[in-house]
Amino acid sequence: MKDFSQAETILVPHDFTEVAEFAVLHANNIARSVGLSVTLVHVVKNSRDRLAAKEKLEEIANQNKEESGISTKSVIAEGNYLSKIGEVAEMVNAGLAIMGTHGVKGVQRVIGSYALKVITQSDVPYIVVQDKPKENDTISNIVAPLDFSRESKQKLYLMLAIAKIFKSKIHIVADYESDEFTAVSMKNNIQYARNFLTDNGLDHEIIELTQKNAGLVKETVSYSLKVNADLIAVITSVEGKLSSLILGESEQALVANKELIPVICMNPVGGLILTHGMVIAHGG
Repeated sequence: MKDFSQAETILVPHDFTEVAEFAVLHANNIARSVGLSVTLVHVVKNSRDRLAAKEKLEEIANQNKEESGISTKSVIAEGNYLSKIGEVAEMVNAGLAIMGTHGVKGVQRVIGSYALKVITQSDVPYIVVQDKPKENDTISNIVAPLDFSRESKQKLYLMLAIAKIFKSKIHIVADYESDEFTAVSMKNNIQYARNFLTDNGLDHEIIELTQKNAGLVKETVSYSLKVNADLIAVITSVEGKLSSLILGESEQALVANKELIPVICMNPVGGLILTHGMVIAHGG
């Protein structure tokens, strides 16, 4: 994960739709809190579309700067829309990307085979939004599902980076495991999360699901609605080797949640995770 203190901007892929404007508003909120600029990127398929798109995107960028006071730049890239986003994120030194999507249908388009290459092959976390920000203009409550996998714990570091900035409360929805082996791993992950959150002085609550539950995804969304969550945090799935990453059905279901809660997606990492102004080494 990129260190916000080393990043220069927050990237917003913009396709001139309403949900892209929602993404810009979310980016403004975070950029204002961490002192970064906002960069809008639009990808054209061929050079003949570049000039018109450049003029339109510059107009949007200038308007956003005037209305929000946030330094806003625009970039036009040429090629495949989704495969170019990661390249631009690296080029502009983005610490975060925020994308708008249209519910389940939009998620299938945005989180499809091309977008997977963007999200699962990037050091930059992606926030996917379906609606404009809440009026409170902050991230007060962050919810994350926790399963028995080793990688699931890594979202704690992502949440720490955000919680330290926004003074957020962390909510963990811990899965129930009936299998003896996975139940032990689940218990260890819960204890790890509890110790981590306590040691870092974060306001938190851990909800442990019982045997009778609606499933981790549904329970996470239901609980998020209950606590008025501003963000749900997920880690991309691991299939086989650590380098083989997927945005699985569970993650896609959370991204497409009907409550329209923004979801931040991050890839599991094997070394140090950098947060806002600090370096944290994670354990097993």
